[in-house]
Amino acid sequence: MKRKALWAAVPYTIPVMLGYLFLGAAFGVLIAENGFSVLWAFLMSTFIYAGSMQFAAISLMTSAFSPVSGKKKLYMIFSLTDETYSLLCGVSAPEGIDPDWFLFFISLLDQLYWIIGSCIGAAAGSFLPFDSTGIDFAMTALFLVIFVE
Repeated sequence: MKRKALWAAVPYTIPVMLGYLFLGAAFGVLIAENGFSVLWAFLMSTFIYAGSMQFAAISLMTSAFSPVSGKKKLYMIFSLTDETYSLLCGVSAPEGIDPDWFLFFISLLDQLYWIIGSCIGAAAGSFLPFDSTGIDFAMTALFLVIFVE
């Protein structure tokens, strides 16, 4: 039953995947350029998972001062991003699919896309010479596009 819910959720998350892979990659490139490894990109994307806050956290980590109803419900609260929220509000589980697991898997898949994009960007930023001038504008540009739409 869970597997059916997972595969039913996949098509709904593809638009978020496309955006998250590119934004996550931009984050990964920036974190690598600031001297942090792919492990940092993975850990931040796994435990912070707050898009714009992760971008802001890079400058916090490089500055002089850097302070560091169950499991499914807690995860659903943790994983609620703008993009995930819009998906969860606009979809219904297909017939025969458990709605709770369907919504859970949408949230999980969205976070996995972000983690993958961050790690790809961090790996690419570690190995390829890359001028990241202006890449920190990616989140601002995303919000601008959302606002214009």
